[in-house]
Amino acid sequence: MTNRNNLLLIALFVFVLGCGETKEKVYPTEGKLLIGGAPAANVFVLFNPVNSKQDAKRPSATTDADGRFQLTTFEALDGGPAGEYVVTLLYEPVSSPLTRAKGKPPQIPATYNKVETSPLKAKIEAKAKNEIEVFKLP
Repeated sequence: MTNRNNLLLIALFVFVLGCGETKEKVYPTEGKLLIGGAPAANVFVLFNPVNSKQDAKRPSATTDADGRFQLTTFEALDGGPAGEYVVTLLYEPVSSPLTRAKGKPPQIPATYNKVETSPLKAKIEAKAKNEIEVFKLP
């Protein structure tokens, strides 16, 4: 290879490296969901950024048996970007129907399924740990 070809190859390599996705800074965030005063398990919690682009990152989590959740954006439990969010909910059973606890699954009013109608709001701040106020559904 000539020096010119080597320079072109190096320039192409640097260009490709520069095109990688830049991760936005995220902040650990956790919260809790109660429905009818009881912890709601296996509910998918999605934080939808207010006034942002279509391709904006949407931190999410699934509640545990105690109704607690920790947000994930890029890597497990890493948190979410600082900003204001409208929170939507969806019941998402994560276990087999054969091993799932007996009883009625959480009843989530349809209002909470859509960004346009969900009354749940949250703010993630640029700090070491964010504790979202408990979401209480009727």
